[in-house]
Amino acid sequence: MKRLLTYILLLLSVSQVFAQQTPLYSMYMFNELSYNPAVAGRNDYCEAQVNNRYQFVGIENAPITATITLTGKLRQHPMGWGGMIYNDSQGAFSKFGVYGAYSYQLKVGEQSKLSFGLNAGLVKYAVDMTKIRFLQTEENLTEYMYTSVRPDASFGVYFDAKDYFVGLSLDQLLNNKIEVYNDTLAVDNTLNRFKSHFNLMGGYRYRISNSLLSESSVVFRKVAASPLQMELSSRVTYREVIWGGMSFRTSDAIVLFVGYTFRDLLSFGYSYDITYSGLRKASHGAHEVFLSIKFKQNE
Repeated sequence: MKRLLTYILLLLSVSQVFAQQTPLYSMYMFNELSYNPAVAGRNDYCEAQVNNRYQFVGIENAPITATITLTGKLRQHPMGWGGMIYNDSQGAFSKFGVYGAYSYQLKVGEQSKLSFGLNAGLVKYAVDMTKIRFLQTEENLTEYMYTSVRPDASFGVYFDAKDYFVGLSLDQLLNNKIEVYNDTLAVDNTLNRFKSHFNLMGGYRYRISNSLLSESSVVFRKVAASPLQMELSSRVTYREVIWGGMSFRTSDAIVLFVGYTFRDLLSFGYSYDITYSGLRKASHGAHEVFLSIKFKQNE
């Protein structure tokens, strides 16, 4: 058993030092609630979105992320609400989260708002030992499923003006321990912790003509024991119906994305990551798709 616990500890440590513990999205600009709870209720309508991301295609047990979000605004109060459910899996490891979001908005000037948001929920972290293949072992792995359920929270601030926006958020505030095996005889059954993720995002909108709108944005991501990651994005929208653009993510990939909006109601987006990191020879990049629908709120 000690051999198994040591192996799990090694895998968790490697996974969490060199990678984020929270989901990564190439089309983050279309679902900012997944990064910052302060954007909840920013618009005068409800919006539901489904997002699926397939990362490092071609590599066995590559990460797969599925996310559902819902957000809306309280008409009679300067407040917003939202919710998110996601499942992030990578081979034997998986993370399932359920959250509820709340935001409070302050009007700053005629066309600007400053919002504060809080996200709270539960996260289930699981390690399925039946999906791990050992060359030599005396253990019967068919019975081992290690799980840990912990509370989680994030906080965000968002400033939205007519032509630009700035957002700051901090995820996994509680830094909970991940305990996947409960054994009083074990010297230490605490394998790791959820580490806080720092996200700083900003963008600028520019009207090129009556038909064309340009939007450029940048996001900085920082996790303890990991290097700072920066992502630059730019897109152009034609008549608020068709849009396309590209992003550059440091030490990772170049992203191309396109999308279509039908009658300001249904939106569909697709992105493809062209990996240029050390995984480029083994990976065929990443695919991401989303579908969103807007619901008009009653006055």
